[in-house]
Amino acid sequence: MDSSREYRRQWGYLLVLTAAHFILDCFPGLMHTVLPAFQDAYKLNMAAGGVLLTLFLVSANGIQVVIGHLRAEQDRPFFLYAGLALVCTILLFGLVSPEAMPLLWLSLISVVCGAGVGMSHPESLRSIHCLDAISSTTSSSVFMAGGVTGFAFSGWAGTYLYQWMGIWFLVPFCAAALLILFVMVVIRIRLAVERDEPARQAKQPHAESVSFWLIMAVATLGACSAQTLSWIVPQRISEINADLTLGGLAVSMFSLAGGIGAIVMSKKAHQLGEMAMIRRMLTVGIPFITAYLFWMQHRWAVGLLFIGAFFCFGAYPIMVSAARHSKGPNLGRRMGLIVGGIWLLACLLPMLLGPVAEHWGTLPIAFCVPVGFVLSLLLTVWKQNRKP
Repeated sequence: MDSSREYRRQWGYLLVLTAAHFILDCFPGLMHTVLPAFQDAYKLNMAAGGVLLTLFLVSANGIQVVIGHLRAEQDRPFFLYAGLALVCTILLFGLVSPEAMPLLWLSLISVVCGAGVGMSHPESLRSIHCLDAISSTTSSSVFMAGGVTGFAFSGWAGTYLYQWMGIWFLVPFCAAALLILFVMVVIRIRLAVERDEPARQAKQPHAESVSFWLIMAVATLGACSAQTLSWIVPQRISEINADLTLGGLAVSMFSLAGGIGAIVMSKKAHQLGEMAMIRRMLTVGIPFITAYLFWMQHRWAVGLLFIGAFFCFGAYPIMVSAARHSKGPNLGRRMGLIVGGIWLLACLLPMLLGPVAEHWGTLPIAFCVPVGFVLSLLLTVWKQNRKP
């Protein structure tokens, strides 16, 4: 096949997979920002809301760790297709009565929907790994940007749609999931298989190879900060009786800025080295994230958050790219851990910190947000200093 034609074909596949990632990550996005409204509608307190969100996220991320290494020699995306179908179970929220054990039923539905979101991710990244005509940093950044943009879009749009449609605001998101599932079946998406990995790695001679476990540690600390911010900011906005949509806007801008930052910086990361770019981005972004926390009640402060997230959260897709070529477990397990395992640890924070917020308020937790980013930065500096 002509190289330019193959390049265009691979970009077409990348855009379809990115669209699927956009849709899948809409579901965790709306779960974060509409959570205060769910708590009111189903008569749940903040701690119960934290449990509901944690169960959704544990399911979404835990299943990636469990199944990421499976089907290593199979090139048909069974888990990817199944996940897109399972996310539609969230529509069952509309059948739950606030008078009949709502937390139990909402939790069961959230676990199934979350599993659908999660099981799709490792196979999506294995599909991206097939696209060897596109640089790893670019394909990873574009694909991951689709997810964070979906999270951002639903976080913003979900609050408005809920006010307009009530619980049935979920219907358009589920319809989109079924549509992209149909498109992927038609174009016959395929997965990278483990037996081809040595040859594929040989085609990336300039890829920076570092320990997967170092990248895992850096990404986990950053994920803890990002998860805490996405949960606590809407709760803080609700606590001070500000407009619900302000919390949705903040979470959306945080995610959107991260996606834009990854794409904008991906070419430079390919030239400079992924770990060096991650270090620089965290250094620039942390002061802006910290400044936002002082003025989060003002709509203009979202601009500070956008700049901080452009660099701090924008570094995450570059971490995923580094993990694709790192030294460690097989590709499927690396992808399951870097996109699921790190968030599995981070998503425990709402449940753990929910009672703290009930007792002490949300402000002290909000000011813990920069800590993970700072520790991530220190790890990258340590890695640089250990170079021979």
